Amino acid sequence: MSEQLSMKGLVAALLCVFCGTVSAATILSNGTAPGDNFTNASGSNTGQAVGASGWYYNNVRNNGAVGINTDYARSGNGSANLTTTQGPAGASSKADIEYLANAVQVSGNWFANGSLGLFTSLTSMSYDWYRNSSSTNSAVQHPAMRVLLDLDGNLATTSDRGGLVYERAYNAVGNAATDTWVSESIGASSKLWNFGLGLGIEFDIDGDSTPYDTLTEWKASARMANAVILGFSVGVGSGWGPFDGATDNIAWSIGTQNMSSNFEVPASQVPEPGPLALFALMALGVAATRRTRH
Repeated sequence: MSEQLSMKGLVAALLCVFCGTVSAATILSNGTAPGDNFTNASGSNTGQAVGASGWYYNNVRNNGAVGINTDYARSGNGSANLTTTQGPAGASSKADIEYLANAVQVSGNWFANGSLGLFTSLTSMSYDWYRNSSSTNSAVQHPAMRVLLDLDGNLATTSDRGGLVYERAYNAVGNAATDTWVSESIGASSKLWNFGLGLGIEFDIDGDSTPYDTLTEWKASARMANAVILGFSVGVGSGWGPFDGATDNIAWSIGTQNMSSNFEVPASQVPEPGPLALFALMALGVAATRRTRH
């Protein structure tokens, strides 16, 4: 990504601190019913934009798949279906759906080039998830939610990018429920683990000898004072093994900004008659009129 693009993203980040409240949005699949399904057989991360919504099917590899479709309807006729087939060893599948600020595409995948505001202004996240009982990965795993961050707030540098991950397994909750929708709320006392951010993985941010620290503890650290939010992600895979499930109603609150996204599938439309068909209908109408006059 060029420095010029990064500086534009930095300006967007500063402006976004003053953004007002955003109401709920309906995010439509790229295709009509039954929706879409984006997959990638290669081992390189690949993504696809979901219209112009700011959402992206992203980090898809090794036959992972993600798409807004009608497989698991939630709050309407659709949701974002997430599946993996390979793993857990070797070239395992992965698939995410992500909201990225001012995203740009680089080598097939999408990356944030803007900010949604300061991490210290994040107060909550929430989402609905579903795990089909046919899944054979670890029983504690379900679609994970992540807040994506840039540690120093300087979008011109990328080595300090990463995120914080929420999973029930690190919040004193046992196996994930199956064949039912679960509504998950992530707040001040929820425990999160990190990847990247120039800190490695599962960094102990408050020095208490545990890598699973609460949102409050992450926000209180001096290391996070300048961190900005690049986006949000819900996904599956990377060492999981076969999984089938979904997510919907992804939401977050950053200061006065409140965002909620419901994934839906537009209904198929009956095509309008073409010129020849329209002419035929007109001819039939004329013939019928003539018959009634005789």
